[in-house]
Amino acid sequence: MSLQKGQIVLVAPTNLQSLQKIDDCFPSPSSASSRIQSEMASSDTHQEENNNQPMEEDVSSDEDMETLGSNYKRNERDEEGIGSSGLGSRKKTRSFVWKHLTRLKDDYDRCKCRYCGKEMPCPSKSGTTNLRKHILGCKGFLAWKAAKASKGKGKQTELTPDEEGNLTLYKVSEDVFKEATDELIVLAELPLAFIESLAWRSFCLKVQLHTPVCRKTSTKQIVAMYASRKAKMKKVLGQNKQRLSLTTDIWVAPYTSASYMVITAHFVDASWKLQKMIIGFKNVDDHKGSTIAKVLIDCLAEWDIRRVFCITVDNATANTSAMKKFKEDFMSQGEDALVLNGEFLHIRCATHILNLIVKEGLAEIDDSVIAIRNAIQYVRSSTNRLKSFEFRVESGKMTRGSLPLDVKTRWNSTYLMLDQALKFRLAFEKMESEDKPYNDYFMEITDGKKRIGPPSKSDWEEVERLVHFLVIFYNSTLVLSASKSITSHKIYNEIVTITRNVCKISNAQGPDDSLRYKALSMMGKIRKYWNPFVEEDEAEKSKFKSCKMNKLIIVANVFDPRKKMNFVNLCFEMLYGKESIEYTLLSESVLDILKKLYDEYSLRGSGGSQSQGGSSSQTQDQDAGAAFESRDLGNGIGYERMDNLYEELIQEAGTHDSSNELELYLKEKVETTKPMVGTEYDVLSWWRRNSPKFPTLSRVAADILAVQVSSVASESAFSTSGRVLDTYRSCLTHFMVEVLVCTQQWLKSEKHMKEKGVPTIEQLLETVELEDDLMRANEPEFNVQELP
Repeated sequence: MSLQKGQIVLVAPTNLQSLQKIDDCFPSPSSASSRIQSEMASSDTHQEENNNQPMEEDVSSDEDMETLGSNYKRNERDEEGIGSSGLGSRKKTRSFVWKHLTRLKDDYDRCKCRYCGKEMPCPSKSGTTNLRKHILGCKGFLAWKAAKASKGKGKQTELTPDEEGNLTLYKVSEDVFKEATDELIVLAELPLAFIESLAWRSFCLKVQLHTPVCRKTSTKQIVAMYASRKAKMKKVLGQNKQRLSLTTDIWVAPYTSASYMVITAHFVDASWKLQKMIIGFKNVDDHKGSTIAKVLIDCLAEWDIRRVFCITVDNATANTSAMKKFKEDFMSQGEDALVLNGEFLHIRCATHILNLIVKEGLAEIDDSVIAIRNAIQYVRSSTNRLKSFEFRVESGKMTRGSLPLDVKTRWNSTYLMLDQALKFRLAFEKMESEDKPYNDYFMEITDGKKRIGPPSKSDWEEVERLVHFLVIFYNSTLVLSASKSITSHKIYNEIVTITRNVCKISNAQGPDDSLRYKALSMMGKIRKYWNPFVEEDEAEKSKFKSCKMNKLIIVANVFDPRKKMNFVNLCFEMLYGKESIEYTLLSESVLDILKKLYDEYSLRGSGGSQSQGGSSSQTQDQDAGAAFESRDLGNGIGYERMDNLYEELIQEAGTHDSSNELELYLKEKVETTKPMVGTEYDVLSWWRRNSPKFPTLSRVAADILAVQVSSVASESAFSTSGRVLDTYRSCLTHFMVEVLVCTQQWLKSEKHMKEKGVPTIEQLLETVELEDDLMRANEPEFNVQELP
């Protein structure tokens, strides 16, 4: 039997009474009875409005509502109205005022404005005309309306009233929400399908955010964000006519076997801050020199970069041929494309050279190192063995991170492993004398041979000498691996330090001949890569394939105001002797390069507005002085000025300083400022303060200090790309991989966030030790008490 309209009124009160009883037993924020009451009141209100108000007023109110935003719909239907429950055949419309007013819980006939808090009568039979007038004139409502109108115009929040009537920053605009979501996907290296995941949609629903878009729309937005930021950076680089230094390297994706070439640009900006940005992450078909050169040329053309200072690459043979091909092709861009016709374009990665030098000395790992590695492997192999070892540790708490295992292909990890093992030497010796399973472990046969170990007294002594030797290279690697600070003025200090110490060990007679032989092997590699007297033609014809050393890494020291030529000459003296011909030749060569750089920048670049203004005022002073000097005071007596007489005096005495900026800079005393403990002297800040004094020389300093002496900056991008191209995203196109890698680095730079890069072994050890501490705190049975 179908219900008639008249029966709705009769049944409703009974239903309300029953629902109120249910609500008393199960209270909720939005009870069923209050919902039905609201629906009935809305229905009665609209009936009264239709009977008492003309149609034009209803139309105008709907039009007023449309001006508040596109979310308000004309003739909006109840979400849970009576008609939808089957009690009526026609759904009722509801006035827009109830989106901004809340009925009082204790008095159904009174309501409260969500913006100003004013209470007003709202009987069901009185209509909503007065309520509408209040809303349209409420100052709080007008402020909310203005916030809604500014949606998508840079505003990040919307003023929205809550149920208590308070105006709060309830949610961001939809445009900002979409942008923030795209940045989250890029920065957190999330799959593109994350935006359609149940977790993200549930989160947005719970915190009342906008409905997320689909994966395809999000992908289009990320590409648009990449294109927009790229266009802005191209504009900035074009306006500044910035000369860039580049680093590049090639990486092979483990899951797709595709090769990618990353190109990173480095420069000092107008505020004298070192900037780094990835300008290309290109797929390459092979690792040939011609391919590398072509990708470099195409990437620079894509960014409209026409001026390059230096390019840092590793020591692969293909990179050497690529630099020759690049120099030939890029010189067609113009005479100003490369500095000094590209003579100092190619810089070899210093950390890669260090790695080759150490590997040459450790080509055959001693049995002593293998014995200690096997001992550490035994201790780390199980929890019980670790407990047994900890019983014998007297130096304090033992953690899993206290004994790291090395990566056999990375000498620095071997150094850290041996350095840590030496701290627990006594514990290992006790294990040998007290622990039978430990000794049985070394009696096992592996690959047909007895396992090497346990480490003896001579093994520990030999390893201790090796650790003291490797610390020379480890400290230099830490200095040269920095990619967020300038390092070009530090590299020659590390080269000389390594050369002198290795040379001393190779010439010294001592009990450890194997260490001396290692030093002799390393000296061969040092002379191959860091011999400043080998020219390019000689390097190609050399029987031992020596490499030309880029002398810019020596010149860069001169632009450190604490060193200048004093430090460079000291290095030459320590290496070759002050009276040697090598000392004279190198000193003259460095000064010659400095003069060539200064002359080229003087001819091809302007000194800036400050220097122009200074020369203009100086010319005016000279003209004024000449005018005064030409005056005749009478009786044959000319007008004389003391400043003119003084100029004539110093000219006659030969003390007039007519030197250029370079000579003036070199003649001044070196800076002796000592930085605070824990801080480093800021060379760029000194040049920023003194750029008005040295306008041309400061531009040379900006370019040469931006040079990277290692390719670590480019290699760190492979850490990101390895996570971007994981097993879940191996189907990404080459273009999308470039978009994600580049955009992430740009976003991190803009937000001044610390890039992850490749974590150091010390950071990994700290993480492991933290995990062990947490495990001990939550698992008391793992705590090992010392034996009485």
